Amino acid sequence: MRHRLFACALMLATAAPVAGFAQETTVLTTTCAKAPSGAAASEPDLSGQWDFYMDVGGIPSLGLLSIGRLDGRFGGTLTPTRTAPVVLRSLTVTDRKVKMIVGSGEGDVTYDATLSGAGDRMCGVVVYHGGERYPMVAQRRPQR
Repeated sequence: MRHRLFACALMLATAAPVAGFAQETTVLTTTCAKAPSGAAASEPDLSGQWDFYMDVGGIPSLGLLSIGRLDGRFGGTLTPTRTAPVVLRSLTVTDRKVKMIVGSGEGDVTYDATLSGAGDRMCGVVVYHGGERYPMVAQRRPQR
């Protein structure tokens, strides 16, 4: 029985792509390009869905960052794939600098980042309550 399961798994892993489903490759860029010269300095709208990648001491942490506006302020949730969602307490944008504060059971966690020139990527550092620092990149999902 084990050999049949292994054979089925192997067949699925090596099978050709299913007709009608396009295979899409996503490249994670870990740098944030500067805004072109003469670009407007207005506050960008960061509302939407963002995929994030954080390197926690060599262990990847992936998840979804959901940002919206309520009463003129940003709010939302950050949902890592391995843990429960956490609340986005605040998010501010000054020029191209982004500061995000996320609540956790052990205390607030901050994210200081730079927004790319196109406004579709944030690159920065997460600082945990104990002072640990980890790089994190957030990439906005295409809006449809």
